[in-house]
Amino acid sequence: MKRAIMVMAGLAMVALGGCRNDEPAAAGGPEAAGAAAAAGGTEAAPSPELTGSAELRCLIEGSPWHVSKPDLETQLQGVMRGIDVTGVHMTGDQTLTVTPVLKATFTDGITTTITADLGGGMTMRVTQKHTGTASGGWQVDGNTLTPQGAWTGGIKIDNKVTINGRSANAPIAVPENSLGDVPMTYTCVDGVLNLQAQGSPFIYQFR
Repeated sequence: MKRAIMVMAGLAMVALGGCRNDEPAAAGGPEAAGAAAAAGGTEAAPSPELTGSAELRCLIEGSPWHVSKPDLETQLQGVMRGIDVTGVHMTGDQTLTVTPVLKATFTDGITTTITADLGGGMTMRVTQKHTGTASGGWQVDGNTLTPQGAWTGGIKIDNKVTINGRSANAPIAVPENSLGDVPMTYTCVDGVLNLQAQGSPFIYQFR
């Protein structure tokens, strides 16, 4: 079971965010601005023209983005040191949409299955399922995206471990920071977006 915990800890690092944050949007945030416009009976301000760096324009114009599962599979297998991982497989999709006013929405439906040889005829399978949507505003400073206001929603993470056919739910604490708390760095060139959450060893590649 110690090795199962090590595998799940690695999987937990893959999550861009896993905690819910359902508080109302803070005053001045993107949601509050939309609500204020509706309450006043006035039309929302038109989206600004895309300005700024070429990478910022790439981030917005490339939306919606879809994560590269093969790239994440390779990264995940690389961090499982000390464990004889025999397979990493991801199904489903994770998408990111970014509007011209930098409102971001992550929708995660990825299921990751890792198999490992524990020796002595024992095979372990760890399955982690992500479900949910999180959205909120970003402020850009160079290649750093900093959350602004309150984000809504969250990504739920469920884990299951099977060892030689015997299975049990295996909850593990997900990162305490939600997507609305974690600054990210990004690069975006030629239709390829690389996004890395602060403190994470993983780089999410989107296309």
